[in-house]
Amino acid sequence: MNKADVMKEAARCINCKHKPCMVACPAHNDIPLMLKYASMGEFDEARRVWHQTSNLPELCGNLCQNDHLCVGHCTLQKLNKPIQIGFVEAYLGADQPHYVGEIQPSNGKRHLVIGLGPSGLANAIAMAERGYQVVAMDRQNEIGGTVYNLIPDFRFDKDILTSIKTRLERLHVDIQLHTEVGVSCNLTDLAKQYDSIYIAHGLDSPQIVPVETENVHPYYAIDLLDRHKYQAEDLDALLGHHCVIIGLGNVAIDMARTLLRLNKQVTILYRRTIQEAPAGYHEIMDAIEEGLVIQELLGPVKFYRQGEEKYLDCEQNCLIKDPHSARSMIEKVPDSSVRFQLDELIFATGQASSDVLFRDTDIRLLPEISPYHTNHPNIFVGGDRVNKQKRIVDAMVSGLEVAKWIHGE
Repeated sequence: MNKADVMKEAARCINCKHKPCMVACPAHNDIPLMLKYASMGEFDEARRVWHQTSNLPELCGNLCQNDHLCVGHCTLQKLNKPIQIGFVEAYLGADQPHYVGEIQPSNGKRHLVIGLGPSGLANAIAMAERGYQVVAMDRQNEIGGTVYNLIPDFRFDKDILTSIKTRLERLHVDIQLHTEVGVSCNLTDLAKQYDSIYIAHGLDSPQIVPVETENVHPYYAIDLLDRHKYQAEDLDALLGHHCVIIGLGNVAIDMARTLLRLNKQVTILYRRTIQEAPAGYHEIMDAIEEGLVIQELLGPVKFYRQGEEKYLDCEQNCLIKDPHSARSMIEKVPDSSVRFQLDELIFATGQASSDVLFRDTDIRLLPEISPYHTNHPNIFVGGDRVNKQKRIVDAMVSGLEVAKWIHGE
């Protein structure tokens, strides 16, 4: 990635009238204006424009599923030559890794962020820039949440998180790691110490899949990818040769590509089609080139052992048009059982949030007000705990929106 290439790519923007890229972006970034400045090499101005709606380009530019969002809606997509907006956005982050926006004078108010994944990071930066004294807690030993814990190194340079940490330090954010609310401290007590609290705890537990098991146990990708639990050599020794993964989101693809690098045979089973998969299309194609096999329209039913061998019985699915939704309904095909012989079964079908943080409290969400409000006037919840779309950009947006709510914007 160099400046000349970024300028050349940005200059391809035709500044179309309806700005579909901007509409498709969950942050509604002013993409055409940013590209205009970038095309002229005015990256300070490009970053200033971006920062008005998106303060983590180093994360979103590298990890955002822009095939489904801005890039996928670029007018030049019709010519199969969409502008690589994420490429330009990632450069903005790399060009000014310690960027902070205009900092307002201190207002004397204390703000607490719980969880330092993308949502918490975005909120901490936004609140510090607005003049709040910000304390940020996380139960892990590094910032980044799932970006640090689950995303493999071959897909994301973790040094970027070090740059973000430097930004927080420049904004005088007090970072307190190894601190788990609900265990080492109580949320109700914290509410008495701060003027506002933002909970960006995220997803830390696998969703349990209702599949019958007999004399075997499956694994969960969220556990296997967690760098606090396993390293590559651990997975190589733990898992057999043929691994079957259920699901086709980003976690499933990251799990598959990690195992392929350990020379495992990897098959993904997905109940829908590749075109409907939550994972980015290019990530899926990269994994297929690396040796991944994907079997579509299959749902697991029973995982069991016979003698020394393990088997997975599945049923074929068909997709039925839903008159009330753009997403098709799934129906099982009668008498369509398919059997796979395998060594390991790994579920990558979603995550859930634990409620340890709310232990001994009566805090609850008030969705009738907003996705972020609770029954406590100064406590807000965001990130993947409340977002329907479990994407980094949506997590960031919720952190920014809560900052506006708290600041009265």
